[in-house]
Amino acid sequence: MNPERLARTRRMTATKKLTTDVVDVKDTKRLVSFLREFDVVASALPHGVVNLANRAAVAAGAKMVDIAFEDEQMLLAAAAKKSGALLIPGCGLAPGLAGILLANGARLLDEAVEGHIFVGGLPQHPKPPLGYRLVFSLVGLLREYLEDARIIRDGKIVRVKPFETVGMVIFSTPIGKCEAFCTDGLATLLYTMKEMKILDEKTVRWPGHAEKIRFLMEMGLFSREKLNLDGAAVSPIDVSSELLSKVLSLGPPEDVTVMRVEVVGRKGPARASITYEMIDFYDRKKKVTSMGKTTGFTCSIVTRMVGRGEVHGIGVVPPEVALNTKLVQKLHSELQSKGVKITENQNFASVRF
Repeated sequence: MNPERLARTRRMTATKKLTTDVVDVKDTKRLVSFLREFDVVASALPHGVVNLANRAAVAAGAKMVDIAFEDEQMLLAAAAKKSGALLIPGCGLAPGLAGILLANGARLLDEAVEGHIFVGGLPQHPKPPLGYRLVFSLVGLLREYLEDARIIRDGKIVRVKPFETVGMVIFSTPIGKCEAFCTDGLATLLYTMKEMKILDEKTVRWPGHAEKIRFLMEMGLFSREKLNLDGAAVSPIDVSSELLSKVLSLGPPEDVTVMRVEVVGRKGPARASITYEMIDFYDRKKKVTSMGKTTGFTCSIVTRMVGRGEVHGIGVVPPEVALNTKLVQKLHSELQSKGVKITENQNFASVRF
């Protein structure tokens, strides 16, 4: 909805193939008509309007690949099959690429028992007081911090508070030691990987960040309960959000995205593990964040796969189901051609569960 951003995108793309338009997602009739004009759609909308766009795509019988995941998307399955629509939800970095790799690792084993996702966007030059800089919407960030994380333990879905699970994770040079805590990011994996005994997603931050956010939470600064201040009703979270949007925009934009996906199980009679790891940096030449690249490239590559007819089916199809092993290899190859490198390590020696 920002004309300058649309103009900047046209300048960056430098092709006559790209045109831009402004459509109000609340105008359902107009949006349905608009979506019917295209072979395939990539959606990169913020939480709050995702459901409106998804419902319009289903009504239009469109094929849509959505970066965002919301549980409401899974409820559109029957309507999407009826209209002939295809919706691939949660197809960015995480959810998205992380889940695709986890499911692929599970397919390479005879039995997958345990899965862990570590992922985070970090500032290369962290600034106080929080050592973090926004690389996506503040609404999405607060959802990660404030909502219970759904994870799988002993084959059952349980809920944990994000900052009750803080632990250490070490990445290769130049990243080193970080902290990680459970967040509600398993998305479609909660529906497609129910057979796992242990499954979780953890957000990665520079050390010390979690303790500071937990302090703000314990102070009540994220409470939605209205307070009466000089005759005005004010929610602490509204004030905190305004302050955080400024504080978390401080410092240079250079970021680094880290991700590790671990799958543990059995290969033949032996216990085995498969680990994927990615460390990706800000594109200084094009001035694009690493989070933007790893999220956007994944979505755009899968969108083209749908457009070319390489991904089939109708209804709501999670990305880890939509891409078979051959397409995962193709995704891996295309990401590498764009400078996003993912390593894979297979260990079929004994691994303790």
